[in-house]
Amino acid sequence: MKVAVVGANGRVGQHLCKLLKKSAGFTPLAIVRSEEQRAYFEHELQIQASLTSIEDSSVDQIGKALEGSDAVVWTAGAGGKGQDRIFTVDLDGALKVIEACQKYKISRIIMVSAIKAESREFWWNTALKPYYIAKRAADAVLRSSGLNYTILHPGSLGDGPAKGKLAAPDQIESKRTSSYSIEREDVAQFIQVALENPDKTLQKTIELANGDVPVKDFLQKI
Repeated sequence: MKVAVVGANGRVGQHLCKLLKKSAGFTPLAIVRSEEQRAYFEHELQIQASLTSIEDSSVDQIGKALEGSDAVVWTAGAGGKGQDRIFTVDLDGALKVIEACQKYKISRIIMVSAIKAESREFWWNTALKPYYIAKRAADAVLRSSGLNYTILHPGSLGDGPAKGKLAAPDQIESKRTSSYSIEREDVAQFIQVALENPDKTLQKTIELANGDVPVKDFLQKI
C-alpha cells in the first residue's frame, strides 16, 4: 500500500514514515514543503518525497503529487507559526487535500485532528479557538466528502517513547483538553493500525489518549 503522508516532516509524520518504511506491505511517500526536507527524506531516510507546499499549491498540483497513492494521511499543521497559517494550513490546506483525493480518486484518508474538536464548550483557552474552529470545520467537510475517512482526535502530544496502550473511549470524559495526552509515536503507530484495520476504523472519529488498554483491545471498543 502506497501511503502519502502530508506533513511528513512533522514529528508524527516522521514517526509514521519510518514505521511504514520498516513495515511489509507499505510504501510511504513524504509530502514536504522545502528542498531541505525532501533531501532529508530521500537521502537520509531513503523514503520517496514530493516537494509540494500544501499552503501554496493548487488542488490539481496537490492531486498530481498524491496520484497513485492508495491512502493519504493528513498530519500537517501550522505548528503555532501565526494565526493566519491556522487557516491556510489547518483549514484550507486540509480542504485542498480532501478535494484532491476526490478529484484524483484516492478514497482512503486518515486525518489527524484534535481532541474534543467537536465540542465547543471545551475550547476553554481562547488562544486556541481559531485552531479548534479550523479543525472542526475540516473534520466536518471530510465527513461529508464521500471518502473512506478515519478522523483521529489525539490529546496533548508528547515526545516520549510509545507506551503501546490507549484510554478506552468511555474513559475520555468531559474534562479540559489538557487532561489528555498521548505520545506522538503512539499516534503514528495507531495510524498504521487504522490502515491495517479498515473494518474497525472506516467512517469513524476516534479520540486518542494514552491509557491502560492494549491497542488490539481498543480496536474492539471503538
